[in-house]
Amino acid sequence: MKEKINKIWKRIKFMRSLSIKHWRYLLRQLSKKEINAILVFLGLAITSSLFLGVYDYWFLRTSVASSGGTYSEGVIGEPRYINPALASASEVDRDLTTLIFSGLVKHNELGNIIPDLAESYQIRDNGKTYEFKLKENLSWPDKKPLTSDDVIFTINLIKDSKFQSPLRNNWQGVRIEKIDELRFVIKLPVAYEPFLENATLGILPQHIWENVQPQNFLLTQLNLKPIGFGQYQVTKITKNASGVIKSMEFSPNPRYYEKANISLLRIRFYENQEDLVNAFKRREIDGFSLSSVLDKIELKKSRDLVFYDIKLPRYYGVFFNQTRSDVLAELDVRKALSYATDKETLIKDILKSEAQTQKGPLPFGLLNIGIPEINYNFDIETAKNILDKSGWKIGENGIREKKLKGKTTKLEFALTTTDWPEHTQVASNLKQNWEKIGAKIDLDVVPVNGIQTQNIRPRQYQALLFGEVLSLNPDPFSFWHSTQRRDPGLNLALYNNKKVDGLLESARQENDPNKRIKSYEAFQKIIMQDIPAIFLYSPNYIYAVSGKIKGINTKAINTPSQRFENINKWHTATKRVKK
Repeated sequence: MKEKINKIWKRIKFMRSLSIKHWRYLLRQLSKKEINAILVFLGLAITSSLFLGVYDYWFLRTSVASSGGTYSEGVIGEPRYINPALASASEVDRDLTTLIFSGLVKHNELGNIIPDLAESYQIRDNGKTYEFKLKENLSWPDKKPLTSDDVIFTINLIKDSKFQSPLRNNWQGVRIEKIDELRFVIKLPVAYEPFLENATLGILPQHIWENVQPQNFLLTQLNLKPIGFGQYQVTKITKNASGVIKSMEFSPNPRYYEKANISLLRIRFYENQEDLVNAFKRREIDGFSLSSVLDKIELKKSRDLVFYDIKLPRYYGVFFNQTRSDVLAELDVRKALSYATDKETLIKDILKSEAQTQKGPLPFGLLNIGIPEINYNFDIETAKNILDKSGWKIGENGIREKKLKGKTTKLEFALTTTDWPEHTQVASNLKQNWEKIGAKIDLDVVPVNGIQTQNIRPRQYQALLFGEVLSLNPDPFSFWHSTQRRDPGLNLALYNNKKVDGLLESARQENDPNKRIKSYEAFQKIIMQDIPAIFLYSPNYIYAVSGKIKGINTKAINTPSQRFENINKWHTATKRVKK
């Protein structure tokens, strides 16, 4: 048989050099057995080739992200200051600065701090000294090297009150000293355990910004034509006839140490959530953040769309301004209102179960802090009994009354919130339940874009339904410390408790996690006893992206803009490489 195969193989070699006419002639000369043998041989050769190809593709290679493709995302608003020193006041600006600028550190997909521009850092002097070393061979788009001087310039600019940075308070008392071109030391006046969150600040190029005078800082075109060292760089800005920016295009920054996979990134700007959703339906965009759970229900029926479950440490509550209401200054009234709040129903019926019950001032078990021992479960009868015992009697039209400061006072106050659909529905639910216990609630619905200036900054409200955003490494100081009762502080309840002040001060300086947890648990217990607020719910962060985009593995973020911190790992295309 072997001799026959060799004989046939010699004939095949010879046949390759022949013309079609010769082939036809020779095939007629072969016997049936010889033709069958040739066919078997060819079949084995083809099968072997296919097997080896499949084996190589599926077993010897693995799928990895590949460069290419496009991604378009829609956001609500318009860019104004694409500048890390100014961007904190605007969600749109924060989104864009996250794409274009990098800090010394950033967060990984789990929300943990990892080096970014910094190659490494060391913490010394019981948490008061941080020494950083920058990565080598980093350079700006004009090929100027990125050095310690750029970092020092950025921090000192923010500290200078003449530049009006909203981040100034984060850096007061902080000193920064240069060691060499790549190394520097940041010294804090006192230990501050969450300091590394501040070090995510995007770095500005000194040689481009150093000649911008403070009076021109808010006006310079650099705020809309940013130059940074981030994952992406701006390549195109599109405006309408009125000069309003409608979209921006970005390409991967070739100088960033980890090149992004998506070749063309486009951010489109819309006026409101309705426009955003309609843009998705028209296929103008591939992804967006949803503010309304009602839209999610509708979009679930839409084309290929993935909803990502990303933890965001925020919650909504009702904050009582006791300085503007004698009624709310009474602990028993606040306690009765707490018992008359049906959190489970509003989460199920209004938020469509896209939220978790908020039981205290720290959301979803941050730092493994336990659930407060004191809680006020929904119980209308308990609420009524508390008011009865504290002298609030049913009066005209079923509204309770009591003598306060020598005059008869009705159990009445205003509840302020925004005109966002979920907020007005939640406020209506609270009003309905609270009126069952004899309170009269006046709803004060304010436009979303006006509540900060009209109500929050001047503290012009009696009760405020609003949200607070902490950090994955929480520092609730600005929300509850007595020094933060006035703008720009965020103590919305104007809460004042010296013991709580002490606990917050010690916790933010404590490096021992166990001691820090104990301080926060003690803080939480006092808050739940004093009831300066009713904690309602922690909403899910709804991020919807087309299924064509792969590599989104983010599990936890501090702010929505941080969804872009690892966008360089996103991709639309893949390739198989040898393992």
